[in-house]
Amino acid sequence: MKKILFLALTSMAFAAKTVTSSVPTLDTDGCYAISTADELFGFADIVNASETHDECGKLTNDIAVNEFVGKGGILSVKGDSVLWTPIKLFSGVFDGQNHTISGLMNETQDSSDIGLFAELRGNLSDSNAPEKKAVVKNLRLVQTYFWGGEGCVGGIAGKAESAEILNSRSSSFGTINSQKITGGLIGCASDVKISESSNHAYVSTSSRDTVNSASGGLVGFNSGSLSIVNSYNSGSVRGNVVGGFVGSSVGKLNIVNAINLYAVSGTFESTPVRILGKYNEAETYVDNCFYYGDREHEANSFAALADEDNLKNGVIAMLLRGYNKDGVDGSVWGQRIGASGLELSGKMLVEYHIDMYDFDSLVVKTPALVDDCYQIGSTEELYGFAVIANMYSYKKVPVCGKLTKDIVVNKDILRNDTLNGDKFGRIRWYPINNFNGSFDGTGHTISGLFFENDSPGTAAAELHMGLFSSVKGTDSLREVKIENLGIEDSYLMSDNVAGAFVALVDADHKGTLSIKNCHSSSYVGSLTSGGLVGKLNGGNLVIEQSYATGRVDGTFSGGLIGNAYANFKIVNSYSVASLQNGNGGVLISGVGYNSKGHVVNSYGLDFGAKKMSREVLPLVAQVDDGSSVEYVNAFSDKTLGAESFSDGTVAVQLHYYNADGINGDVWGQNVGTDLYPVFSKTIPDSTGKTSFVVSCAASPVSVRSVGRMVEISGVQAGEGYALMDMQGRLLQRGYANGAVVALRMMQPGRYLIRVAGQTKAVTIR
Repeated sequence: MKKILFLALTSMAFAAKTVTSSVPTLDTDGCYAISTADELFGFADIVNASETHDECGKLTNDIAVNEFVGKGGILSVKGDSVLWTPIKLFSGVFDGQNHTISGLMNETQDSSDIGLFAELRGNLSDSNAPEKKAVVKNLRLVQTYFWGGEGCVGGIAGKAESAEILNSRSSSFGTINSQKITGGLIGCASDVKISESSNHAYVSTSSRDTVNSASGGLVGFNSGSLSIVNSYNSGSVRGNVVGGFVGSSVGKLNIVNAINLYAVSGTFESTPVRILGKYNEAETYVDNCFYYGDREHEANSFAALADEDNLKNGVIAMLLRGYNKDGVDGSVWGQRIGASGLELSGKMLVEYHIDMYDFDSLVVKTPALVDDCYQIGSTEELYGFAVIANMYSYKKVPVCGKLTKDIVVNKDILRNDTLNGDKFGRIRWYPINNFNGSFDGTGHTISGLFFENDSPGTAAAELHMGLFSSVKGTDSLREVKIENLGIEDSYLMSDNVAGAFVALVDADHKGTLSIKNCHSSSYVGSLTSGGLVGKLNGGNLVIEQSYATGRVDGTFSGGLIGNAYANFKIVNSYSVASLQNGNGGVLISGVGYNSKGHVVNSYGLDFGAKKMSREVLPLVAQVDDGSSVEYVNAFSDKTLGAESFSDGTVAVQLHYYNADGINGDVWGQNVGTDLYPVFSKTIPDSTGKTSFVVSCAASPVSVRSVGRMVEISGVQAGEGYALMDMQGRLLQRGYANGAVVALRMMQPGRYLIRVAGQTKAVTIR
């Protein structure tokens, strides 16, 4: 076996390290099987000495040449160092078999081409033979440090002609730099195809020359034909002529289904990285490509914006995965939902902690589509629908979802209305943004939704939390519908806005959001929080036959709505949620911005008041000047005693309401069992018969109107009575002198009479 001794010294005065070159073994298919650094150097020696340079090599193990050699342009080596001398010319096949080569290092000031290979070039043996490309595949280069002069510098190859790079990446925490042309994968390219590959290295050129220098996340300079498919760059690209994919091209470019994930570039100015620096527009074709940025950045030529929200919630991954055209299959894309980085894993995953160090993943599934509506029957399909709905929202197209079963995301999330134990082992929920469709629970429930921000104030997508983080319909004539759904045993905490169903109704929402026949029995906590809806900023909101129990925390907290800055209507609904802040309102914390609200045939109980030893809150805590809230047959325990809710009195008033198309017959109460009115439609008495009047009075009392008079009969002398409006506000109080009390009313309307433990409604015309 031939052995060669290498002595490597750098101009940075690192200690020398010796490498003993060793010839790797040929395996059964005629490839050199490379398992050590010594054998990697031995393979280089074999190829360099070859006449054809088309030997086949494959990695059988991860190989470390140096330990941790580069990060952010700063060289750092543990222990002695060894320089890598690039394989000069290679025209064969090199298969990394998904192994890594770490710690390649080379520094020069001359015009040498630098990379794992100095040059890749096919068609070497016979110019008349069929096309044969040099191939590098399934290879991971990490912790790479290449610092070149005026040659072409790339992580995999300095130059490449008639070559293919497949399923390879360059340099996590690596540095690739030159004075002239630098690429994360290839410095200078001609007749090259790059597919399912990525760069993560810091890529830069130090020249100010805008004609002859270029930096590219994948390729520095293209002079021939270059195809980039299903690939991405996530490394910083800096220089005077830069591109997320290609720095400069005078040839033909075909870039399909790719994304640049690094936002800022430029040694001499700080701007968003465009996917291409300089290019020949007539010879450039780009399809379904994206670039990372924020909403303030101008449109990037050829590519669409991928902001932080749409990266984290899986929108961009789904747009890439869904591509299937001209032989390009996007199903290779994947992502860990909640992380902004994309992967070429082929899987959409939700990763979560099992304990402090161990992780597990939920594999997202696409639900079946029946009659243009996604049928959701499992946790995996719920997360799949969320990703699909986010993608539809990105395209501003409505989407329909329907539950076919009860779904349990996590078990036993709550104990005493707060988190049961710690967050470990909980699958985190990543909500649907800018929803513009319909969601029908069909009477089923979603339980065990969980979110708690680990890094407060860091990501906008984590600040609005609910089943839907936001609603944003663009059609003023169209309803966004959420109906027939319960959200139970869930814990949703964020920094800014939270609501069990919808955190934020966007200010640009044009239509109506309708929440009907829904309920929440969950914990909701944020700065602004609501049992059903966190914050209403636009459009119209209608909440009908819905309720909230559980617990709502927040500086601005409401049992049903946190804050309302647009028009709303609450009908046949209630909240008995425990409010943990004295600034809130039993139904709504605050109403402002010239908004109009209507609360009809509904009520709220403040069970949190007793627990916190504070004053009972009103239905709406604050109504700003210019705004108004109309109450019709609406009740609270601030104006009515708690016994009015437990003894069936309020249930009767709610049940018999019938005006303006609103029918109260959904209300009922099992007095003695139910502490407050519920949606049971009937009130059975102790004999089991259905009765809507449960008398608690010792004497039969009747109330009737006679013209402008209210006549109360059947009372006992000395019995107290109270006259109230329909919001429970006291208008008059007194004591009966005999069996009949007559009260003169100055205004027509509907009133409540509280007497002998009963509350009765009367209408004055």
